[in-house]
Amino acid sequence: MGAVMLGDKEYKTFWTLIIVVLAATDFTMPIQVQCTPKRHIVILFQPVKLTCNYDTSSTKPPIVTWKYKSYCQDPIKAAMNPGSTESIAQSNPSYDPNIECSDSQRSVRSVASKQGGAVSFGKEYVGRKMSIINNADLHIAQTAWGDSGVYVCSVVSPEDLSGNGEDYTELIVLAGQRKRRNREWV
Repeated sequence: MGAVMLGDKEYKTFWTLIIVVLAATDFTMPIQVQCTPKRHIVILFQPVKLTCNYDTSSTKPPIVTWKYKSYCQDPIKAAMNPGSTESIAQSNPSYDPNIECSDSQRSVRSVASKQGGAVSFGKEYVGRKMSIINNADLHIAQTAWGDSGVYVCSVVSPEDLSGNGEDYTELIVLAGQRKRRNREWV
């Protein structure tokens, strides 16, 4: 059986029909969210930008939400004292006991959300020097002790109902090194 040859008119009609069908079905691409890098390590009181990139086919601005989740266990202590979780990690290399636990076993709170140009903050973050900049990046102008943890960026668009709508990044806040000058700590 031979191939069917389309004339110029049929070819244009075929592609016009395909475009009309896609437009009529409100064709959308699934939303994709990615936080990079996966871990930020900063000194206390220093600024940090937690990056959240997303792809959407929506023409309307999505709702961007940043959530804070405390670590399941202190990652610094866990690195110094590997314990029972080591055997689980060996059998499942993608398992991270510092971040993988039920939300009921840790603190979870809303940091900030943005819809269009309006940014609102969770009650624990009101008054802090922070904002959602660019499309979805969380900028913390001055880190604090309680900021170490897992930050989840969620992007919701009513036009994109499928795909990966959230990703996470970690933030570890360390104490700065103090210097001694003329017998005084500075």
